[in-house]
Amino acid sequence: MDPTQAAAFSKYLPWLEIAGVFVLFIILRFSRRELRRRVDEIGYRLMREKGLLMWFWLNAPGVMVHELSHALMVLLFYPFGFRITSITLFHIKPQAQRNAGSRVMNRSGRFSLQLGEVQYARPQGKLMSYIGDGFSGIAPLIGGTLMFLLLYWLATGYALWDNVHSAHLQLLRPGWPIWAPIIASYFILTITSELWPSRQDWRGARWLVGGLLILTIFLIALLWYVRVLVFNHTLLLALASIAFYIDFALIILVALDIVFLVIAEVFVQVLRR
Repeated sequence: MDPTQAAAFSKYLPWLEIAGVFVLFIILRFSRRELRRRVDEIGYRLMREKGLLMWFWLNAPGVMVHELSHALMVLLFYPFGFRITSITLFHIKPQAQRNAGSRVMNRSGRFSLQLGEVQYARPQGKLMSYIGDGFSGIAPLIGGTLMFLLLYWLATGYALWDNVHSAHLQLLRPGWPIWAPIIASYFILTITSELWPSRQDWRGARWLVGGLLILTIFLIALLWYVRVLVFNHTLLLALASIAFYIDFALIILVALDIVFLVIAEVFVQVLRR
């Protein structure tokens, strides 16, 4: 690429990095859905109807982290009257879809299958109750992200973004055990599969998330009005820098999905014969 083309490309690079967050997230959702389809087929061909639960058994560690994240967040709000009444880490059972506090999957007629569940009691009508509900709802996103960062270090010996700007990318620290990335890759897969809050979690967090969104918009508008925040190239580069780190993490997850997709596809083709 000659200097003229490089200069022209650099103008669009920040926008590409920001757009990459959304594109990679969509690709990740698609690849994870395709992986689940193949695991479901493998389970069905091996164990018929019972095998359709294979995906959820494989995700047992992720379910545990998801539910424990809820529980730990509730414990943080103990001084404000929050009390855990029951915790179910991983127990599949048919249940009529009526309980807003449960995690729901695999609808079948009037029934669904409940994975884990954390039930808690808290004071009614207080501001801290809505804040606690909100943080409890988004807790799996926080806990799952922290666990992903830890697992990446256990897998490679490096922090996730140690090699972001390195000219010589090293995915595995010299002398690091070769079995570490193999085992950690499975746990990364299951943790990130259960990282996203469920529909019921978002429902519980709607007041907090909505309030923070409105407050953020108001602050941005106020800072722009008083000329503290200026929408210029410097701000664009700052946003692109943040997006670049997110892109790197998403690329790792997409690459991991592709590896597991290839392995699952090989099993599917063998079982189809």
